[in-house]
Amino acid sequence: MPLQRAQIVMGLAAVAVLGAAVLSGGPQARVALTPDTVVADLGSGQAYPDALRRAMQAQRAAPGDLALATDAARQMIAEGRARGDSRLVGAALSILHPFVDDNVPAAQFLAATARQYQHDFPGALVLLDAVLTADPRDVNALLNRATIRTVQGDYPTALQDCARIGALRADVGFLCQATSLTLTTDAPAIADRLTAILAQPGAMDPALTPWATSLLGEIALLQGDPASAETHLHAVLADDPGAQREQLMLADLLLEQGRAAEVMTLLQQSPETDGVLIRRVLATRMQGNDADDIVTVLATRAQRSLDIGLTAHAREEAMFYLLLADDPARALERAQVNWMHQHEYDDARLLILAADAAGKPDAALPVLEWMQAAGIDIPALVIPASVAALQIGVKP
Repeated sequence: MPLQRAQIVMGLAAVAVLGAAVLSGGPQARVALTPDTVVADLGSGQAYPDALRRAMQAQRAAPGDLALATDAARQMIAEGRARGDSRLVGAALSILHPFVDDNVPAAQFLAATARQYQHDFPGALVLLDAVLTADPRDVNALLNRATIRTVQGDYPTALQDCARIGALRADVGFLCQATSLTLTTDAPAIADRLTAILAQPGAMDPALTPWATSLLGEIALLQGDPASAETHLHAVLADDPGAQREQLMLADLLLEQGRAAEVMTLLQQSPETDGVLIRRVLATRMQGNDADDIVTVLATRAQRSLDIGLTAHAREEAMFYLLLADDPARALERAQVNWMHQHEYDDARLLILAADAAGKPDAALPVLEWMQAAGIDIPALVIPASVAALQIGVKP
């Protein structure tokens, strides 16, 4: 059946975040930057924040100083993630490179975070393994490794790291486990337990409440309970209005309900990443207006990634070609590239919809086979008739 844009708005948020500021990340060329370099013009006209510029200047003045290097790299990664700029993240890797070669755990950890963002998951895992060889009790390294395994859909291995975390921090270990099980039949029970824990004062570190609340919102979405999901996502955003993952999940929920004006308000101050811009276009079109200038920006970014072989934004590129550019064949190609790296709900749904739109339902078979093998059960997932007809045990 033909695709309707209003029916296929997807929760294509950032890579799953297991409590910390975890990024995802394919190999990139190193980029030499000065504090005055503008890496990418995202339409906002904003230069780097003053704190980042100072950190870059300090690092350039003393390139052998580990503390200055890690501070600059950490800020560059955070800014690159916020802007959707993988080149800035690649520049952070250049700063860290000498220390990574010297097997400095702090540098290896940050470099792993950068490689996650670039979708170089094997490279990130090698670095995290090295960090954990030096300190098997490093909770952050275990958490990041579990994140990658969860993103890859390798839940048994992710849960092993969650168990190790649980022996060190019971509350973090449980949230790690809960995140790895959100797509499975265990999700409703996980939500019940999270609700009970949050109702007990002192049962969980208050700093973890946003993570737990976000999980409740995500599970509610996957279980087909948008009202509950909206309540939980609003609660997270009340504490942190800039929480990007929750912003995008809520934006998708609102779009599915035709609440375009609320989407525009929600994303008004958001960084102009691909995901934010795509949703702004969808909301603008839903209001009967065009957004050709934004579509042009997105098309330029997508073509640039294709020209130089980047994969870090393949998910958003597939979404662009499917929802905005009316190019299902290219959408399917980018969704397949994305599926090679990420096996989350959004990635699965995107590949299924792109395969259907391109008239190639068989291209969705890898998703259906993965769902069957991993015991995935998502009530909110609608499988088009052409894909459901493949009949390999997945419920239409």
